[in-house]
Amino acid sequence: MKKRWIYSVKILLFLGIVLILGNKMLSVLNYKDMGGGGGWQRYYQIKGDITDVYFFGNSHAHCTIDQGYLWDNYGIAGYTLSAGSQGIDSTYFFIEEVLSNRKPKVLVVEVYGATGGDINNSDADVYRNSLGMHYSGKLWKFTNYFTKNMNRDSEWRNQVLSKLPVVHSRYMELTKEDFEDPMPFMRGYRGSFETIECERPVAENNKEILKIHPDRMKWLEQIVELAAEKNVPLIFIAAPYCINSEEQMNFNAIEEYAKNNNVPFINFNHLYDEIGLNFKEDFRDVSHVNNSGAVKVTSYLAEYLKSQYKLPDRREEEGYELWIQNSLYLENKKLQHEFVLAADINEYLQLVSELGKNKTVILALTGNYGALGDVYFERLLQLGISREDYESGGIWIFKDGKIVLRLEGQNYSQCLPVQDGEIHLESSLNEQEEGNEVVKLLINSVDYRLVDNGVNIVIYDEAINQVIDAAGDDVYLGTEMIHKEFSDS
Repeated sequence: MKKRWIYSVKILLFLGIVLILGNKMLSVLNYKDMGGGGGWQRYYQIKGDITDVYFFGNSHAHCTIDQGYLWDNYGIAGYTLSAGSQGIDSTYFFIEEVLSNRKPKVLVVEVYGATGGDINNSDADVYRNSLGMHYSGKLWKFTNYFTKNMNRDSEWRNQVLSKLPVVHSRYMELTKEDFEDPMPFMRGYRGSFETIECERPVAENNKEILKIHPDRMKWLEQIVELAAEKNVPLIFIAAPYCINSEEQMNFNAIEEYAKNNNVPFINFNHLYDEIGLNFKEDFRDVSHVNNSGAVKVTSYLAEYLKSQYKLPDRREEEGYELWIQNSLYLENKKLQHEFVLAADINEYLQLVSELGKNKTVILALTGNYGALGDVYFERLLQLGISREDYESGGIWIFKDGKIVLRLEGQNYSQCLPVQDGEIHLESSLNEQEEGNEVVKLLINSVDYRLVDNGVNIVIYDEAINQVIDAAGDDVYLGTEMIHKEFSDS
């Protein structure tokens, strides 16, 4: 009896270890962000029931609702939980998961996923929507639905449900971000400064009705029933885009259904003038607004939410550090855009001199930076760099506009700790290339030096470990800045 008990304990310990290792492997190999910067990973990291408004849908949701603007101007603690190309069926399962353990003050559903014909999910749709969900009966239900909808067998279902058979091959493409989330603060909006000119849709004033496909209508009805069952207010919205007549008529049908079921519906494709939408400036592509357009939609929606629901202003409350960091991240992206638009090194340095507090600037005069005379000196003088220091070259670090470190000349090496890593600055002479200077400007092991001869500048926010911009001017190529390309993160 005792041996049997010991054997059982060993089996349980072994299974426990396998489970722990399997979960760890899955956390590394799984796809992380499939929803515009929000997604399941960051949703599950939210501690407590502190999110007041959840937004659902596909890219029409996470490209339209500016969570930074909601926070900065209204103190609304929102989160967009979405996935690219999401249909209304998956939206239902997202809402069901949230309402199983959260009680938000409002649900906002972008309903583009309810338009169109019958529902045809692909493997990519399944992976985007389900792989990030935690194991539960709801995930089982979700996966079974996909299996039936796509006419797949139980083997396919079990692979999706267990997840590892789907993601195991990702080991070849793993990055540092797979082991540690570099931006846990993202609330579901990245935004874009891309701009295209669109024609104003002729369907804007179309009031005809085209019934929603029964497959999609079923899920819309279930969303309404679920929200009512959980006693959570529900709003439907349709984000503005270059809409066609059939889609507008679908939205008109949704509006009629919503009205009959006491669900507010805001179709921004009937409100272009009311929100001040400019079809020459406010779109990133024909399907999505850019930052300028998103602010107009978000502002209108926020005013409605504030007027109709008792949404508290959370800006002075504790526990909302992630919203503050997300706001800072988005503000830094605006700064980056301004630096990228700078016409030349002189305009760039002028912007550097105007930077606000809590920014770190690394400025390096490298190689033969003085080959064409004092082309940089006048602007650098405004930053506090003297003639003597300019002529000797080297590196300067500025914090809050003040010089806090100076490494003179060439042949230096220094490491500086920052909040989540280190800055490593290094200069050496390459004897094999006639003593040419080799400079490294490393932040957390990434080198941001761009030119060998001229000025290199890195602008960094230590608070959220964000490199805002890295740029350089090659003295031999004129005054136009070269910028490091960053992923859309």
